[in-house]
Amino acid sequence: MDRRLVFTAIVPALVAVAWAQQPAVPTPESEAALRTRAQQFYQLELEKKFRQAEAFVAEDTKDYYFNNGKPDIKNFRIDQIEFSPDGTKAKLIVNITSMMAAPAMGAMEFSASVPMTWKLDNGEWCWYKVAETEIDTPFGKWKVGDGGSGSPPPMPAGMPDPSKLKTAVSIDRTSIDLTAGSQKVETVTITNHLPAPIDLVPGPDGPKGLIMAIDKKKLAPEEKAVISFSTSGTEKPIGTVRISAGPVQDFVIQIRTK
Repeated sequence: MDRRLVFTAIVPALVAVAWAQQPAVPTPESEAALRTRAQQFYQLELEKKFRQAEAFVAEDTKDYYFNNGKPDIKNFRIDQIEFSPDGTKAKLIVNITSMMAAPAMGAMEFSASVPMTWKLDNGEWCWYKVAETEIDTPFGKWKVGDGGSGSPPPMPAGMPDPSKLKTAVSIDRTSIDLTAGSQKVETVTITNHLPAPIDLVPGPDGPKGLIMAIDKKKLAPEEKAVISFSTSGTEKPIGTVRISAGPVQDFVIQIRTK
């Protein structure tokens, strides 16, 4: 079963291009040209049209691109463009969602903001080789290297035993009993046992008349969040509430009201 790994606010630790001065202020035309080329390149990679995508790769990087394993991109978004002082190179921060294989867990969808380097090559903006980079994940640092064998990048060294991932984020109970018209509040507690922060994301729908509040939506390692439940007026909310907790857990809380 696929599991989604959706991480927010992931900051790359190392970047290939270090500007000697403050980045140049680009003209609207140069930024539009770069963004258009980058959009076309990543769209071709998403569609797995790698032969066509090679036309967007700089000449000195074509051998690397040809020999390197290709990413299984599911989605992308260009978030930021920063030009070098002379305007001939640029660093793009691209939010990329791709599939990552893990033993005993199957395929997982992983989203991260990754620095990509581009430069003018024969008058056209082209992607060129990205230096090795480390990005943060809830399991520790993940090193993105050449990967020339075509194999998936190795999982972070801090990743817990896959057999224990189901308990990496815990909840103290998964059912709540309420009384209509009562001001009494019932709570559940979620604890993060992962070695990095996670986000708690409630599902979009819940039983009518239910009031729910989360005291903390981002949990540091070993931190707890308390979710409070109560009723609104004389409504009798009955049903379920779904809470997404980090990369490996979805909790379904049963709501009953008498």
